[in-house]
Amino acid sequence: MQNILLGKNDEFFSIIDKIKLGQDTNIVLVVPSGTAALRSIINLRILKEESGFLGKNIYIATSDDFIKKLAKQIGIKLTERQESIQRPERAGRIVDLRIMSDIMIPKKEEEIVEEITEEEITEPLKSIFSEPLPERPEKPKKIRRFKFKFFTPTTFKILLVIICLLALAWVIFFVLPRAQVIINPKKEKVQFEDEITADKSVDSIKAEEVIIPAQYFETEKMESREFPSTGERDVSEKAKGKITVYNQFSSSPQTLVKTTRFRSKDGKIFRLTSTVTIPGATIDEGKIISSNKEVEVEADEAGEAYNIGPSDFNIPGFEGTPKYTAFYGKSTEPMTGGAKGKMKVATADDIKGATNIVTLGLKEAALQDFQAKITTGLKMLDNSRATEVIESSSNLKANQPGEKFIVTVKVKVSGLAFKEQDAMYLIEKNVSDKIPQNRTLLFSTIKIDYSVSKLNLAQGKIDLSCKVEAESIASFDEQKIKNDLAGKSEEDVRKYLSSLPEIETAKVIFWPFWVNKVPANKDKIKVITKVN
Repeated sequence: MQNILLGKNDEFFSIIDKIKLGQDTNIVLVVPSGTAALRSIINLRILKEESGFLGKNIYIATSDDFIKKLAKQIGIKLTERQESIQRPERAGRIVDLRIMSDIMIPKKEEEIVEEITEEEITEPLKSIFSEPLPERPEKPKKIRRFKFKFFTPTTFKILLVIICLLALAWVIFFVLPRAQVIINPKKEKVQFEDEITADKSVDSIKAEEVIIPAQYFETEKMESREFPSTGERDVSEKAKGKITVYNQFSSSPQTLVKTTRFRSKDGKIFRLTSTVTIPGATIDEGKIISSNKEVEVEADEAGEAYNIGPSDFNIPGFEGTPKYTAFYGKSTEPMTGGAKGKMKVATADDIKGATNIVTLGLKEAALQDFQAKITTGLKMLDNSRATEVIESSSNLKANQPGEKFIVTVKVKVSGLAFKEQDAMYLIEKNVSDKIPQNRTLLFSTIKIDYSVSKLNLAQGKIDLSCKVEAESIASFDEQKIKNDLAGKSEEDVRKYLSSLPEIETAKVIFWPFWVNKVPANKDKIKVITKVN
């Protein structure tokens, strides 16, 4: 077992180096009391781990109770006796070196020890030799002297507490006190009118001209419905229809006089109802390209037999001439209206009533489609739109025979819409000219009743008359109120607030709870206007 004598001021890593240089696997560290490098549990743990890594078993011999306690905690063995190590003396003798704990005076943490002389430092070393040293006289024992120090940890803590209490008192009496004045002002109603123009030709608000953008909407709806004829009379009606006449004869036009006959494939004769001129054919590279014209014809006789379907026609007057095959006709729709005898007829009331029924239902449907186009945020007034019938017809005329007739109606709904927030913006912008200067308008209470002064859908303009109703409150000078209330007691504050006629109710909140007057510092006074 090898003994290694440590110095009191040895550094931690120098101790590890001494262990590395040790020649024995079992090493006793002779530790003087108060050795700072080993008064740390972390250092001792590292020392143990490094020793194990080096293959060394270490023991500690010391009189320092604190180091002993730490050593036990981490598992380093303690010893009171060590193997002798040889140390040369001046006379060449070999002496036994004992542990430093046998010769050092333990120090307490709270004591301040002042070593008097240099000789006193070496005096304890005489006990480490097995025989007394004759050449060194006995030195006087150490004298412990205690110095009084004012800035001890205890006095520092007391001073810190006093400073904190003073700071807390300053915060309580000068920083924390605040006052909050909550005012509920009296409200008065305000009414005024404004004129605004909505125009679809502008895309942004023109405040100076009092114009806002408008949006144009339009929808059309058409419906055809069949109704029964209710009239009855003796009739003798000729069927009527249209024929397209073709000229494949020459480039010269051909005039056909009124009553010119056209004969169908089944031999039914129809006559022109008016004189017409069929344009001449065109010649393209010697080839004749026929021209054509649609004409109206009427059956030669009354009766249902002439209500024929689409057919091909020739002109009997040209029979036996080259024109007979070059002039011909075709119909794409049936001939109708032919009747004879007692038959059902569509009276004028039948047609008018049917038209009204279809129109009424169609207007409602068209209006629903129109309203569906108005997006959220747009205002569409009833008087800012128009509904009109743009087409109305019946396939039978009044008193024309027919068991049934068909009415066709087409309706258009158009109008101008605008963003209400645009109108509100102009009203709020110009409100200063409408109310007294000493009052403030409560914009959240504004209600607007719109009416149309003028509507021009063709130009896309609408003039709006706006009746505005809102509530207003008196304008308060918050800085004056703060100046008047600074430093006043709660009772004086109440008297002051009750003397202001424009206030409905008011209350004062002091904070913290022990404060009973308004702070003199106006920055710690807050005035809040609260509208119920």
